[in-house]
Amino acid sequence: MKSLLVLLVLVLCINTFTFSHETKLTPIKGNKYHEIKPKLDAIEHEISESSLSLSCDVCQIGATLLEGFLQKNASTQEIIKGLAELCIISKAEQPEVCYGILNNFAPIIIDVLLQSEFTPTQLCTYFRICSKGGSSESQKENYHDLQQNSHFNPTMYTNGKTQYKSLKNQKPLMKKEIGANSTIGYFLQLTDIHFDPDYLVGSNPNCGRPLCCRDGTGDAGVMGHYLCDIPFSTVEAIFEHLATLTDQLDFIVWTGDNPPHNVWEQSQSDQELATRTLSQAIAKTFPNTLVFPAVGNHETYPSDQYVLPKSQWLLDSLYENWGSWLDQDALDSVKEKGYYTILLRQGLRIVTVNTLDNDMINFYNLLPTYLAGPNNQSDWLINTLTQAEQNNEKVLLIGHIPCTLKAASTDQWCAMYEAVVARFSDILVGQIYGHTHIDQLVVFTDPADRTKATGTNFVTPSMTTYQNHEPGYRIFEFDYSTNQITNYYQYHANMTEANLTGHINFTLTYSAKEEYGLPDLSPQSWYDLTMSFKTDISKFDSYFKNIHIGPVQSECDQDCRYNWVCEILGTTSSLYDQCKGV
Repeated sequence: MKSLLVLLVLVLCINTFTFSHETKLTPIKGNKYHEIKPKLDAIEHEISESSLSLSCDVCQIGATLLEGFLQKNASTQEIIKGLAELCIISKAEQPEVCYGILNNFAPIIIDVLLQSEFTPTQLCTYFRICSKGGSSESQKENYHDLQQNSHFNPTMYTNGKTQYKSLKNQKPLMKKEIGANSTIGYFLQLTDIHFDPDYLVGSNPNCGRPLCCRDGTGDAGVMGHYLCDIPFSTVEAIFEHLATLTDQLDFIVWTGDNPPHNVWEQSQSDQELATRTLSQAIAKTFPNTLVFPAVGNHETYPSDQYVLPKSQWLLDSLYENWGSWLDQDALDSVKEKGYYTILLRQGLRIVTVNTLDNDMINFYNLLPTYLAGPNNQSDWLINTLTQAEQNNEKVLLIGHIPCTLKAASTDQWCAMYEAVVARFSDILVGQIYGHTHIDQLVVFTDPADRTKATGTNFVTPSMTTYQNHEPGYRIFEFDYSTNQITNYYQYHANMTEANLTGHINFTLTYSAKEEYGLPDLSPQSWYDLTMSFKTDISKFDSYFKNIHIGPVQSECDQDCRYNWVCEILGTTSSLYDQCKGV
């Protein structure tokens, strides 16, 4: 879905023409047309060959035209019609998907572009259509300028304008006593459930739309299909299995993404219903277990698009559905900003961030108010961690979108986040994330010494089967005497077997310490392991086979291996490029 949204950005850069039924370009009159006519002919040829691609050169053509486009003052409906025709002609999606996506997203994109301080060329680079290694010379020249402009220099102090409530006298939520004989406990992470209420057994999983298994005749199984989101009946079966673990679990971390991937036909009420349905199911399954939820990018409507006060309905929904798990201070914070902190037990704090600020395809993040940074959340995060440090507390940090290329994270957020992680590395004992649907590691390093690790994002794979994944969940082992994560255990279920038997059976895929031969799960141990991947193919292969557990397996050559090393260490695009040597 990310690629389609980025395609829309590109298409918006080419909106000075519309397409007739003969698919001929009707250009805007003006001097620039004669300068770019050969390039427009090239784009038309690509469309006629059904090969429209998100190349840097094509985006640069759009960038050349953009100023003229914005001066045209075409209506939103005119733009949607023209873009939909381009989407259909290019065979990017089926007509109903093209129109649905555009009706939901185009008004937002147009509005944001009109307010944005980005130049068209910078827009191509921001969305990583162009990179330093791209073929266009002009984008190479401004690439590093863009990185400087889009990164704010994060400060370790709040702006002084907001008075934050003292956390010193908070009462801990966790009532469980830690025994003298064992200080080890466990918590469960659920992420990216993406259940589809319209999943239809026996329907077509290859319908030509981004999400299928909803109509027609096909082989969509009773428990699910690898090309689709899982039915709610399968979620209930998974929860029934997890209910047997209740006595072993101290709490649950639920890192978001509840609705299915049919973003072209969703509504606000659909999104609210998905969150409400899963909240009720989790509360019913674990009535006496603490749950710490985080908001995902799919909870919004349209998907990924979030800005206040327009998105206040989302925070109101979270406030209502998370009410049985959080105290009033945390709920008030959720209702105001979508993030919160809570004292789990004496000396251990939960901090949950709203990573819609870290969503590259949240077009509202292109607004000047966001790019100027630091925003209110970064100030709040720094203040909260400062208070935790002063109170001798360790912190488990929870979020949805991690800082990694695969996550389409923003450099602005991740530059701030990297600095915060470095500053508070002594108290951050775990960072729990989801979003990418794959089993992934992110390692932060000290800006002053890139060989010194400061923190890790543990990225847990999805529960949904969408795009060829076995459904999974993760259990973390935690030592309360040291307040450290000491291991984690990744579980998956074979969906082919589940469809044959009518039952879903989860088995242990691996435990982290044993799988990777780690002395502990400290950031430095993960950094050392990552560096060993460059030369130790056997160790890397262990990591690579776990990245994506599903029916489709791929090979990974040396270039692929180095790409994954840089994916682990490249928490911003500039760091990724430095790792790649470009």
